[in-house]
Amino acid sequence: MGSAMELSSIPRFVPEPYGLEDDQRSMGYDEPDYGMGHPMHYSTVPRNHNAYSHGPPRRAGGPGDMYYWGGAPLAQGERGSMASLDSTLRKAPGPGPGGWRQPELPEVIAMLNYRLDPVRSNAAAYLQHLTYKNDKVKSDVRRLKGIPALVSMLDNPNKEVHYAACGALKNISYGKDQDNKIAIKNCDGVPALVRLLRKTHDQDLTDTITGTLWNLSSHDSVKMEIVDHALHALSDEVMVPHSGWARGSNGAGGGDSCKPRHLEWETALTNTAGCLRNVSSERSEARRKLRECTGLVDSLMYIVQSQIDCKDVDNKLIENSMCLLRNLSYQVHREIPGSERYQEAAPLNQGPAPASQKGGCFSSRKSKGRKDEDAAADVIDIPKRTTPAKGYELLYQPEVVRIYTSLLKESKNPTVLEASAGAVQNLCAGRWTYGRYIRALLRQEKGLPMMTELLAHGNDRVVRAMSGALRNMAIDARNRDLLGKHAVPHLVANLPGGGQSQPVRALSEETVVSVLSTLHEVLGSSLEAAKSLRASQGIERLVLINKDGSNRSEREVRGAGLVLQTVWGYKELRRTLEKDGWKKTDFMVNLNPPSNTTRANGGYEDSTLPLIDKGQEAKGKRVTCTALQRPNISVFSVSSYDIPLDVLLLGVR
Repeated sequence: MGSAMELSSIPRFVPEPYGLEDDQRSMGYDEPDYGMGHPMHYSTVPRNHNAYSHGPPRRAGGPGDMYYWGGAPLAQGERGSMASLDSTLRKAPGPGPGGWRQPELPEVIAMLNYRLDPVRSNAAAYLQHLTYKNDKVKSDVRRLKGIPALVSMLDNPNKEVHYAACGALKNISYGKDQDNKIAIKNCDGVPALVRLLRKTHDQDLTDTITGTLWNLSSHDSVKMEIVDHALHALSDEVMVPHSGWARGSNGAGGGDSCKPRHLEWETALTNTAGCLRNVSSERSEARRKLRECTGLVDSLMYIVQSQIDCKDVDNKLIENSMCLLRNLSYQVHREIPGSERYQEAAPLNQGPAPASQKGGCFSSRKSKGRKDEDAAADVIDIPKRTTPAKGYELLYQPEVVRIYTSLLKESKNPTVLEASAGAVQNLCAGRWTYGRYIRALLRQEKGLPMMTELLAHGNDRVVRAMSGALRNMAIDARNRDLLGKHAVPHLVANLPGGGQSQPVRALSEETVVSVLSTLHEVLGSSLEAAKSLRASQGIERLVLINKDGSNRSEREVRGAGLVLQTVWGYKELRRTLEKDGWKKTDFMVNLNPPSNTTRANGGYEDSTLPLIDKGQEAKGKRVTCTALQRPNISVFSVSSYDIPLDVLLLGVR
């Protein structure tokens, strides 16, 4: 196996990174706790399960009314006149009072092109009703060319017409049938929605427009269409004016700070943040345009800080806002204008932290002398700004540390926790000035113990996010030393093979690989960490993974082998390991790394890769990353080389 010096030639083991999330969820009936507006104004989703305690409301016309059919909630309420449909719907006797009959779908779509606006608006409202929870009707509407007619109605000057048309498009754009979204895009539905958004000042209509755009944003082919045509409208008409940021930044506020001004427009803001959350995962061009959109980042930060101040950090608005901020933080150290001036050289040999800097941020029990020593060592020399930060600069200012640590401490929403850790991981990636500041401030703000404790969270994605963030924070020598002392047992607890006294956690392959990578980073320069691994039964678990090729993935087996190699590299520990009954062969792994990837400890750059960029680097293979689907390939940077993880773990150049 050789000495520790010989083992230093092994490349750093990096798992699939924490990916930018395009959650691919759009508005609809499967999220009953999240509404599209007041139920009597073109809504198809109540705000909560109890919104209709006695079933959906009915029109005055009684059970035979055309707006109540098949148990679906009302689409329109009392808007528009029914009289103009009499000649069509009374042609044949029907089962309901007064001889009403249900119109055939082709009849309804033909009415969309009728010359009378009341007919058009009622036909569109009826389509909204019919398409609720009915994928077949949505497809039929598309097949019968109803979508172009609905889109053309968005430019109608009659308020009732574009209300009904937008409501129908919202329902049609929701669901797994991507052809509906593409059809809306192909007939210029996005620009039409944007024109209507800029014209209207009606809150309910704004809710519906932004909900429709959120639905459309879940399809890859529509994302850049939204970025190019809808981004500035969403920012100018929704985010900036209704977040409260513009007023708050002008000094207005004061005592009512715990009554966020944005709550009145919460639905529209939530929809907008969800839409931009989706499109921000598209490619670097999309992220650049979002970052540089005037007032967008400022408004997001204002919303999140307001929610923290009011201790309301688990709702959908803050979830979407945090996921968007995380995505915008991806590769920020490389993609912002003038990024080269912030780059720092990685130290060639980075050993354990100096004794005078070894702190106790994990423990509150310290002597006065040690406390003073730690306080002195934690003084961070951050230059004072001459002008306030604004726009994309807010993404990486040291002040964001308190926002993310507050969420890690207070939130119970797994997606908010995951996004907060993902933002930390992004900002701590690479060797750059603000990354160094943020890694040190996170230590000062007790971020290390917070994320270490969250390694025990019941959500697999939260565990993976915390592990990835800790790995990047370990680039800092002092952080790595502290993690080696205190975090190793928590990491080991997430490895399979705990035995009867330590039940095995059912974690995904990606999460196990991430934990192995973090262990490898932390153990790379700390004998004490290796001793802690042994004391917490980590050797047993690692050997079990390394030898269980039939039940564990190739990445897990090789990851465990790399950690075991690191442990065996400490000659001081070998005699103890042999007394425990282990052999040298237990610590071996069959690995044939590329010869030109040797690098110093702690010097890798690992951050969250976006979807399209990740696919392009993987030899042009396009990879889609969703909440239900994760890519099987990952790229990380070693010096100037980008190597797919699967290739590295297979030992193939």
